[in-house]
Amino acid sequence: MFPGKAPDRVAEKRASRLVLSVGLLWGIVWFAYYYALGLTTAHYDAKARLLIARRLVDSLEPGYLQMGTHWLPLIHLLYLPFVVFDSQYQTGFLPSLLSVTAYGLSGWLLYRIALRVTGLWQAGVFAAVVFFANSNWQYLQSCPLTEPVFTVFMLLGLDRLLAWRESQTSTYPWSAALWTALSCLCRYEGWLFFAGVLAYLGFELWRGGLDRKSAARGVTAFALVFALPIAAHFGYLFAWTGESFFHRVARGYPAPYVTHRRPFLSLFYHTGELAQMASSVPMVMAIGGIVYCMRRWQRLVRCSPLFLLWLPSLMNVAALYWGLIYRVRYSALLVPAFALFAALTVLSASALKRTMTAGVLVVALLPWATRLFPRSWELREFLAGPGVVLLPLVALGLFLYAHARGTCLWASMLLCAAGAQIPVLEGEYRPILAETLEHNYLEPERQEVLQHLKGNYDGTRILIDIARLAPLIYDTGIEIREFVYNEGQQKEWVKALRNPAQEVGWICMEKDDELWNLTRVDPHWADMYSLAVQTRNYRVYRLHSNMPGNPAPARRFE
Repeated sequence: MFPGKAPDRVAEKRASRLVLSVGLLWGIVWFAYYYALGLTTAHYDAKARLLIARRLVDSLEPGYLQMGTHWLPLIHLLYLPFVVFDSQYQTGFLPSLLSVTAYGLSGWLLYRIALRVTGLWQAGVFAAVVFFANSNWQYLQSCPLTEPVFTVFMLLGLDRLLAWRESQTSTYPWSAALWTALSCLCRYEGWLFFAGVLAYLGFELWRGGLDRKSAARGVTAFALVFALPIAAHFGYLFAWTGESFFHRVARGYPAPYVTHRRPFLSLFYHTGELAQMASSVPMVMAIGGIVYCMRRWQRLVRCSPLFLLWLPSLMNVAALYWGLIYRVRYSALLVPAFALFAALTVLSASALKRTMTAGVLVVALLPWATRLFPRSWELREFLAGPGVVLLPLVALGLFLYAHARGTCLWASMLLCAAGAQIPVLEGEYRPILAETLEHNYLEPERQEVLQHLKGNYDGTRILIDIARLAPLIYDTGIEIREFVYNEGQQKEWVKALRNPAQEVGWICMEKDDELWNLTRVDPHWADMYSLAVQTRNYRVYRLHSNMPGNPAPARRFE
């Protein structure tokens, strides 16, 4: 707690209960909204997560190897008890509720962390409101995706780390280490968070905030709890397959994104992702919080653990530099950092007033950006959003109200919420939903493939590149054990590539996937098959003996 801040325990408890209950209810409301629209499993990655969990028990070779060599295991193990039931696998209802619960708990943890650092329950409420008001998170928490579960584990780890630090570090931080390790088993960004915790312990030892014994306890607990499950997971997969995530990274990508090996462009793209994901007003408020925090050494030391929440940016920039495609969803993990640093401005009336004024000015100037940039596909993010007229008026009204009342606290909070819900720029208006539906132009072609498979499937196996077509497998409704794909132990996949007619009755491919490229290298590879469906981006082949009108019986390949 910062000095001079007298705690109000009654108000803190009331605010804590209110934040938790409102957060969970708010999450349920948005889940019901998106579930009614059929969007909870619309994201390609949501389908892929459910598919991976299901294939652990429903595949040609069920077992842990079906996890794949590059996916982290925890989210799929959490989904496993649900997806064994067809209704849950097809709807993702209960897996999505895990995300809703994580969302509500994450907002509550942001309240606790802000309260723990500042001593002000108002700062905790501010952080929670900024997080709950984020329109992208309102959709993310409605889906069976990794981000909500990872975020709650990361925040639990940070909260417990702060609690251990305040307890004079006389014990091992096992609970903080456990939550951090669980985040590392959800997403690779957790590995950076873990490394950041070790760096923080080293920083505290260097400045004298920790003695050697306490620092050694912290490093030992975090290192052991991190290393054991990670080594067990990757060691088991490598022992059986000879492959790992690190082999894939070392090989690089056959068609890298435009940011490949361009560090400044990668950083620029990631900054754009952050602006889209957080929206302008919370971003300005967070920058104000960072500036306020760094103006004094004592204040910076007190808030230094909060900087751990910015570490996912390193993973995002590195992914862009390595050639991975631009994904705004990856920056959702930075929204808790925006929320907490925006809340730090509550500590100073002058800092809060300045940051709110800066936010109002940005909102007033952004509508001009929609006029300065041409209306082109490349600059579509600068088109006018739903708040191009309304948000400046709201900002002006809140600014005048704050000055009339002599306080900017609640006005700043409402401005952040309004800026997230009705942003000035099109690029800030629910970009995660736009990303989810970005492949809708392929939907007519996908439906043609799906309708043919559903109407003509004869029980023989289907060869498919699961790295590209996992959502298609999910949408067919065909049991996963009927597919031969390139994840897991891959024995069936290798056999099918060598002699497809002896192993599979169907071949399904998407443009530029592994099978499509194979037909370019060897045009005669699929000579035993007839083209059943051909679109611009998809091809479906069927074994000659299974063509309609041929008296040869359909054969199941065992």
